[in-house]
Amino acid sequence: MNIRKAIWLSGALVLLSLVCGCGLSKTIREEGHFLLTINAKANIFRAGTGDAGENGGGAPPPSVTFKASAGKVLTFSNITGTVSCCSGGDEFNDADGGTFAGGVTDVESAGGISGITHPNKTMFLVGVFTDTSTAQLPGPPRLDATSGENLTPRLFQTFFIGTGKGRQIHVPPTASRLYLGFADASSFTGMPGSYDDNVGELKADFTISPSPR
Repeated sequence: MNIRKAIWLSGALVLLSLVCGCGLSKTIREEGHFLLTINAKANIFRAGTGDAGENGGGAPPPSVTFKASAGKVLTFSNITGTVSCCSGGDEFNDADGGTFAGGVTDVESAGGISGITHPNKTMFLVGVFTDTSTAQLPGPPRLDATSGENLTPRLFQTFFIGTGKGRQIHVPPTASRLYLGFADASSFTGMPGSYDDNVGELKADFTISPSPR
């Protein structure tokens, strides 16, 4: 009886270890691999200083932290979902943006986070890298979302991501945090705001890892 119990117990432990191992393999991702959900109300300027009212309201942008080091790149493998402003209606767009309010983005800087412009798109996914310091007014220069400079953003500088297809974005060497969100304003022009009527969400799958040589 004791031998049978010992054999049964050993088998149960082996089975338990296999089950646990399978469970862990589904939840543990490789270092530098991230998944984030970005609500349409995510206000990228709330990554800066000041309270929500000063920076346009909305929701805090989701973020990930990582170890700072030179030579890292941000790469998006998949971004799904749709978002809309003005309570939605029939018009939704993916992460690359749409044509709400005439399709022109000209959002000013706030809280030490730079604004961003785009000549023919609105409501697109953007990002901001920060380090352990605090954003300082007035913030870095604004970027044109169609410029190649979006591949080499500075700290606290809002940069265009869109769907991320075909892009490798160079991470500032001292950066240790990435925020994802949207640059919104009344008619997408002027100081940040008008987030509370946005609807929908995006899901982003991405890596922050050493640049391949």
